[in-house]
This record gives sequence, C-alpha cells and structure tokens, in this order.
Amino acid sequence: MSTPTVADLPLVVEPDVLTGLGDRLVDVANEMQTSMSDVHARWNVLRDADVFHVAGTDAVPQMLDRPAADARSFAEALVTARNALWEAGSVEFADLKKRREELSSRIPGIVADYSAAVDATALADATYRSTRGDAVDPSVAADAALARLHASTTLSSAESALDSLRSDIDTFRRDVEDAEDRLAARLRGVTGGTEVTGAGGEPVRVAQLFWGFSESPYPGAPSAAAVSRSLAEQLTYDLGRSAERRIDWLATADREVVARWLDGHPDFVQAVAFIDAQRADDLFADLAGASTAGPDGEWNAGALGQLMALAPLVVGNLNGIPVAQRGMFNLAGLAQIERRDDLDDETRSRLVALKSVLDRRGRDGSRPALLSLFLDTDGSPRANIAFGDVESADQVTTLTHGIRTSLQSVVEWSNAGANLQSALTTELKRTGSDRTAAVVLVMDWDSGGIPEVLGIDRPDAGAARLSETLKGIRGVNPSTQIDAGAHSLGTTMTSQAIADNPGLVSHVWFFGSAGVTEQAGDSLADQIRSGQLSVNATHADADPIAAWGRKDWLGSTHAEDPRDVPGVSSFSSDGGVVPGFGSVQGEFGEGTDSHDTANSMKDVLVGWTVGPGGAPIPRYESVEQTGYLDPSAESFKHFVVGLREALETAGANE
Repeated sequence: MSTPTVADLPLVVEPDVLTGLGDRLVDVANEMQTSMSDVHARWNVLRDADVFHVAGTDAVPQMLDRPAADARSFAEALVTARNALWEAGSVEFADLKKRREELSSRIPGIVADYSAAVDATALADATYRSTRGDAVDPSVAADAALARLHASTTLSSAESALDSLRSDIDTFRRDVEDAEDRLAARLRGVTGGTEVTGAGGEPVRVAQLFWGFSESPYPGAPSAAAVSRSLAEQLTYDLGRSAERRIDWLATADREVVARWLDGHPDFVQAVAFIDAQRADDLFADLAGASTAGPDGEWNAGALGQLMALAPLVVGNLNGIPVAQRGMFNLAGLAQIERRDDLDDETRSRLVALKSVLDRRGRDGSRPALLSLFLDTDGSPRANIAFGDVESADQVTTLTHGIRTSLQSVVEWSNAGANLQSALTTELKRTGSDRTAAVVLVMDWDSGGIPEVLGIDRPDAGAARLSETLKGIRGVNPSTQIDAGAHSLGTTMTSQAIADNPGLVSHVWFFGSAGVTEQAGDSLADQIRSGQLSVNATHADADPIAAWGRKDWLGSTHAEDPRDVPGVSSFSSDGGVVPGFGSVQGEFGEGTDSHDTANSMKDVLVGWTVGPGGAPIPRYESVEQTGYLDPSAESFKHFVVGLREALETAGANE
C-alpha cells in the first residue's frame, strides 16, 4: 500500500500574494483617476482667457467626457477585482493554507505509525509461525498468538488512520481546485472601461484585443490575420513557424555555427513535428529544389545535403513529407546517435532493440519504415514505426501503448504492429478484397509510470504529438481511412487526440482503458452521433489493473470508462468464437487474463503444501497469460475483423 507524502498536497496560492495584488490594483485605479482629474484641470487652465486664449478649444472638455467615463469605469472594475482578491486571500485561501499546514504535520506521524505497524505485524507473524511446532512451550505460543493479535489490531487502526488521511487529502485537493475556480470565475466576470471606440464613438476591434485574433485598427485596411485561434492553437502555430524558419537557417548557415547551435538546442528536433503538414511538405520541396542527390538517392549537396550531414532528424521528424525520405533521414539520424560516446547503457540497449526491429523483413520482403526518431528531454529515445505502405494504403491504423513503456519494449510492440498488419492483410485477401492496410506504431510519447497514471499531463502531451502524426498521415495519403487502436493509458491519450481533431479518425478500438476525460468522452459521443466515428472498447474480466486508472477517489483526472460513453460498442476479450475471422463461422480466441498486450509468464498460486510443523506453504507455478493483442487472443481477432469490416463497408474515402 503506497503512503502519501507532503508532495501529494496541492500548492496553495499565498494569501498575501492575492491581497497584495488587490492593493496594487487599487493603486492603479487611484492613479488613473488622479491622472484624468489632472487632464481636466490643465485644460481648464488653457481655457482661462485671463491666462491666454487658444482658438478652437471650446469642445475639448466635452471630448474628454468619454475617456473620463471610461477611466472611472475601469477604476471601478479594478476595485471590484481587488475586492474579489481580498475576500479570497483573507478568508478562503488563508483557511486553505492553514489546512495544508495541518495536513503536512499529520502526514509524517501517520505514515510512520503505519510503517511501524506493518513491520511489527510482519515480526509478530514470523514469531507466531516459529512457535507452531510441538516442541514449543504452550505459554510461549500463547504469548506469540496474543502479540500477533495485538499487532494486527494496531495495523488495522493504522490503516484506518491512513485511509482517513488519504480522504482528507483528496477533499483538500478538490477544495483547492474549487476555490481557484471560484476566484477565476469572479475575475472573469469583472468588466468596465474595456470597450475600444473610434473618434466618432463607434466600437473598434484592434489588434491583440484578445489572444490569437488580429484585425486592422481602421476600417477597410487589410486584415493581419483572418483566423481566430485558441491559445493552444496559436502556440502550436507559432512554434511550427519558428521551427520552419530555423530549418531554413540550418540548411544554409555556416556548418560550424549550425553544429554549435544544435549542440546548444538538443530539444529542437522534437519541435519540428509541430510544423503544419502541408507547410512541411512545401518546405521540403523548396529544400529539395536547392539540393542534389547521388545515384543512391541520398542527398549529398545543397540544403538537404547539409541537413543530412548535420541534422538528419530535423528532416526525419517532419510530418507530411514523403515517407521514404523520412525513413532515410531518420536512419541517418539513428546512425549519428549511435556514434555518440555519451550514451548510457540503457539508452544504447533501446537503440539496439529499435535497430533489430528495423532490420527485420516482413512476409513481403519489406522492412518497417522509421517515421520519427528523437531523444526526449531526459535523453530517452522515442520513435514511430510504420508497417506497410502508409502513402498508398487504403487504411492506416495507429497503435499505441500505456504506462511503463519505452523503446525497451519496442520488439514486443513491433510484433503487435506487424502481426496486426499481417493478419489484416491475410483477412482482406481471404475475403477477396484488393484493399491494403498499414499500421503505424506510435512510441514517440512518454507515458510515464505508476505515479503518473492518474494524471492528464502525459496523455495531453502525447495527444498533441499524435494529432500531428495523424495530420501527417492525412497529408501524404489524403484518401486513406485513418483508424486507431490503443491500450491502457494510451486510450486516454488517443481519445484526447480524437477529441481535438473531429473527423480525422474514423474508427477506434480501446483495450483495457485507463479511462478518458469527461471532455473527451463528450466529444467522442458527439462524433459518434454525427456518424463521423465508431468507438469499440473492451476490458477483460481477468484484467485487475486497468480500472485503477479510472478511480476518481484515487484522484484520477480521466475517470470515465469509455464503455459508458453513449454510442460506444463493447466487445469481448474473455475468450470465445470471433465470427468472420479465418472463415465465415469464425475462430476461437483465447481470453485475456492479464493487463498486458503480449503473452507473458506469471507466477500463479496453484495450491498449498504442508511445511514443517504443519504450516501451510503456498505453491506457485509459472503459467502463460494471454495479452490483449496476442494473435491468439479473442480481442485481437475482433480488432482484425473490425478493421477489415470498417474498410470493406465504408471504403477508403470517408
């Protein structure tokens, strides 16, 4: 049982910060009012004929009426905001700070008592077991049994105190969020003095009046930007444009200067994925026009020649450019990384595993394509791998993982991707279809571990990258049907990407979901109702793990089971015949009996033996357990049949 720490407590905005900000707003309001009064006073002096006469100033006092009224209105708005900040800081947030201090002081003692009770119980159990023999004095055995009972009672009390502490922490976390939301709502409701008007009194919208919208300050002039963007969209757009300009510079600047810049900006490679797919394709075409390739097709001169030599991954991670070019640049980047002498053993082993996958040929003799490759901020390699021809396939399906998964598992996950593409191709041929399918294995996101499984930061970051990957697939293959499959926390991530891009994905399958957010669930339901999307989800009865990611009482931020989203179809993964797989009658699929995607060996309790003194001893055997995406699994076969039917029924042009 994990124990809470002070780090689990949410931070509380210092009450003095809120009240101090409120005081500053009042100061601004007072200064504004004083300034407007000073303006009026100065004009009154100018209008005094005894001092001097200025022709044409008769209307000036009236002209100042509107700005003076605006100043008063704005000052009143600032005072209203100050009152909201003061009330929150002096009462609500002050109380929250006190509660946080009380919880902080409780945590060490309760955790220490629990740890001590666990140790005492373990010791009492061991002592009790040692007295079970016939040669032990009955009084000693009785004392040991009494000590064991006392230790068990103490542990139960410590566990109750720990549960109460967890409940108090969860309540406190919700109260902090509610207090922040209430304050934000009050501040959003503050208005006054914010209308912008022209000389004639007509309302005018000016540049930067609100984020992401720019308009000429005078009628009839060209608009600087005709598109309204959200904050996230604007940041993505700006990041992409900046990365685009930087690539232009990297392709032509002095090589030594470029090398120094790349050494100082190792994270840049990750950013190029956010260049709009169409713009990335145009950029690549421009660079290719200023470059020369050798007989083998490898760029050896000009802009792309320089990028191939100095920064191949900058090109390889561009979404929307030809897949063969991405593969060529990424393989060059992989070789470049392998030559580094600062890689730790773990990173090098992950790269070796990746290379083993890329060197493996499929049944048709083709090798997988390396769609992306970069070293994450912490130095971990991330990659996407394509099985099948993404540019010509009638259907492209993305497949992604859940927590505790990195390129250390790339062989296992590549088997899943290759098996899916191979089984689907076989099914299409068996049913007489001439359509083709490809699978893109998405391993370019950091899914974190158990501590992060309840949060939304990792899925959100992954969804941003997956969104660009999906757009890149659409860019190189405009008519393809795009589908998705995801496991565990990958379902949280994938659902968010689909919610952010309505109409981009046609069909999705979730396996052992860690849950989706309420917002993503609503978007999925809307897309299902509109006919844009079909969603299928499964959770094996013998999977004890997935549901923990959906428990709101543990603090999950994505507690909605996708099977409960209106319009979502549930399918079985507990074992049974899958109609349409292998034949019209179908084929039996094994039941999934773990949370894993691949088959695994697990020690399972199969019985008991009797030890010395008659003490029971558990007996374990290593038993193979079926994963969700093993080719023998019922859920895998449903996935294959579903993809085939989605492609055959609707066609590639959806």
